[in-house]
Amino acid sequence: MIEMLVVIILIGILAGIAASRLDWVRYRADSVARGVLADLSAAQRTAVSLQTDVRITTLSNDRLRIHEDANNNGAVDGSERVTFTVLENGFRFGKGSMAGTPAPADATDLSTVTVVFRRDGTASRGGTFYLSSPVADTTCRYCRAVAIARSTGRAVGYSNASGAWVRAN
Repeated sequence: MIEMLVVIILIGILAGIAASRLDWVRYRADSVARGVLADLSAAQRTAVSLQTDVRITTLSNDRLRIHEDANNNGAVDGSERVTFTVLENGFRFGKGSMAGTPAPADATDLSTVTVVFRRDGTASRGGTFYLSSPVADTTCRYCRAVAIARSTGRAVGYSNASGAWVRAN
């Protein structure tokens, strides 16, 4: 019984040491970026499968509106599906501490515009959704980006954890 108690205490001490070394903010940053990437990819697939425009609009610095525009008139009508996505863990759209740092794709900041996925899968504009963390991050270690290629509508994620933009998917 005493030996088992000693083993449990040692496991607890080792788990405490290991947990303190984990970078939880990095995992949260990756999670938020993957969520935005999944929403954009799903919007593109929806536009192709329904053969209608799907509009992505940033309503605030932490919310996306996804509007399936069935009649392609650009307005939200009563019969059209509209969903909202809120960025979690205090993350927000915008370059944050990334002054003048472009992602490897089109560096146009999309955090204040509407992107329309057309029924052929293309996007109305190319550019990048930048994600910044809620913590003070002068080195931009927790900065993420999701870029959209205009010609294909493909969304690609990027990470700046190593000090340079690296493709994340």
